[in-house]
Parts: sequence; structure tokens; C-alpha cells
Amino acid sequence: MTPELTILTLTLNEAGALGEFLSQLGPAITPIEPNYEVLIVDGGSTDGTVEIAEKAGVRVVRQSRPGYGNAYREGISLSRGKYILALDADSSHPKNLFGAFWAQREKYSVVMGSRYLPGAGDTRPWGRRLLSQILNAVYRTVLVCPLTDISGGFRLYKTADVQAVQSEGPYYDVVAEIIVLLWGSGKKVLEIPYLYVPREQGESKARIFKFGLAYLETLHRLWRRFK
Repeated sequence: MTPELTILTLTLNEAGALGEFLSQLGPAITPIEPNYEVLIVDGGSTDGTVEIAEKAGVRVVRQSRPGYGNAYREGISLSRGKYILALDADSSHPKNLFGAFWAQREKYSVVMGSRYLPGAGDTRPWGRRLLSQILNAVYRTVLVCPLTDISGGFRLYKTADVQAVQSEGPYYDVVAEIIVLLWGSGKKVLEIPYLYVPREQGESKARIFKFGLAYLETLHRLWRRFK
């Protein structure tokens, strides 16, 4: 049976967090939509991440090209569900909001979490919060885009819509690029506030200066496209 939903997660040495993440999926997702698959795209883990995923019975793909952007694109292209729920393996995205996302799936091309709407929050250290807020403000201003959390990765996509997007971002900037391209093509996007709580297990893969440059290059590419 073709799944109605694909839960897409990218991993790189997530053995410390993945078991708990996978154990939480069933209770959170099954009562709302039992017909789903879990797709993990792994970037070459060496800590037993793949073995944990395979033991749990989920679908695992080793990414074929390096970089977060390529893994994200590969995961989207390989998703079988009518919808794709993108979640981080560190459980920083609250699965109890899935029902609210799912209820809006037919009306919107993307339903996404926002850390910056009224009623939302972000518990990261102030420096990381500030950089994220500046990034989002710059994207909104330069692109005249109303979305408040362009860089956030907590999303429910219509698969057909997101698979049609041609993105180029090499790192985490791919997430901003995809949502701007969908919004810019006239697709409807709904943001729902949520509280972002950073990882308790594992190590963040963020590299601020390297990825910041990629965000700026992607912003310039998007500006040229929409100017």
C-alpha cells in the first residue's frame, strides 16, 4: 500500500538520540494517520545510527552525494507518501503538533512551525537566537516575503509540490530556498507557532560561518530570481 505520509529525517551520527525519536513516532502519528513510512537519509554515520534505524524497521537510505542540501533533496525525491513531514532526529520538533499540521494539509502546500510568531519560543542560547532572527529578518526584507521562520525545518509538505522545486542550496540554506521558491511560485504556506527546544542528545551539526555564507549566496540567487 502506498503510504499517505512520509516522515523524513536526516541523520549523521545520531545514535544517542535516534532510538528515543523513533519510539515517540508511533504514539504521536499513528492515532492521526496510521498509513505512514519513516525514511531516514544517512550521511555516513559511524556510531551505529544506521543499525539502530534498521533494527527499528524503518527505511534507510545512504545519501549518494555529500552535504545536507543533497541529503534533503534526495529524501524528498525518494519519499513515497502524498505528504512529507520533515523532522529532526534530535526531537527538537514537537510531534504533538502533528495533528494541527495534518488538519490543514489539504488547504496548504506547506504547513510549517514558526519559532517567531506570537505564542512561539526558542530556548537556544541568546547568541544563536539572535543570529537566526537576523537571518530571517534579512530574508524577509530583501525578498519581501511575509514568512517569519524561513530557516525553520519543521514542516509538512505536499509531496508533489515540493518534489517539483529545483533547489541548489548546499547546506541548511536549502530549507530557506525551498520555502521561498514555493511561496514565490504562489503556493499557500501556513505557519503555526511552536516552542523550539534544542537537542539534549548528540552534537549540533551547525557551523555558523560556513553555513552563514551559504545562506547569503542562496539569498542572492533568490533575489536575482524574483527581482
